[in-house]
Amino acid sequence: MRAKYVTAPLIGILLLVTGCHKRSPVTVSTSPPVAAVPEPPAVAVQPAPVVLLPDRSVVVPPPIASPSLFVLEQADRWFKAGVYDESAQAYEKYLRLQPTGCPCEQELLRLALSYVLRRSPRPDWQRATSVLKQLVEEYPNSSFTASASLILALRSQLDHLTVDAAVSTKQRDEQIRQLSSELDRLKKIDSDRMKRP
Repeated sequence: MRAKYVTAPLIGILLLVTGCHKRSPVTVSTSPPVAAVPEPPAVAVQPAPVVLLPDRSVVVPPPIASPSLFVLEQADRWFKAGVYDESAQAYEKYLRLQPTGCPCEQELLRLALSYVLRRSPRPDWQRATSVLKQLVEEYPNSSFTASASLILALRSQLDHLTVDAAVSTKQRDEQIRQLSSELDRLKKIDSDRMKRP
């Protein structure tokens, strides 16, 4: 039995060794000689320019955000959240930080709306009217001027109706509803519009 196990591998090795000595015939080709191809000329490559790093003693400070931009972002967040007392204060601070003639018509409108929409102690129509008039005078071609003019006109009508004792309560209530709905509509438009340069 051992002989079977020993002979099988020996036969395999023998076949392998004898098969390795067989050679394939070599054929000589009679094709014409190939002409030598000349090497391409050497091309000089320009080295990349060397860029020197700045001296370690030179420190470039990172860009700093403007303090007025931070105040404006805070005012916008408070306005959108309905915290009108704080938004009014922040818009006032922002407008004080701006140079004369800056394009601040949206901030003026939001400041006026903050005065009107606040709940404590009560709406400040006198300050709101002053800011709206400033908006109309300083920015006559602004897209916010029509809204400011409409609010001023409605408030003026309401003031006349209040003074005139002969006017019925129904007309006064209608004017109040119209003014309130216009303020709500403008607030919605303003919150939808993200006009930032």
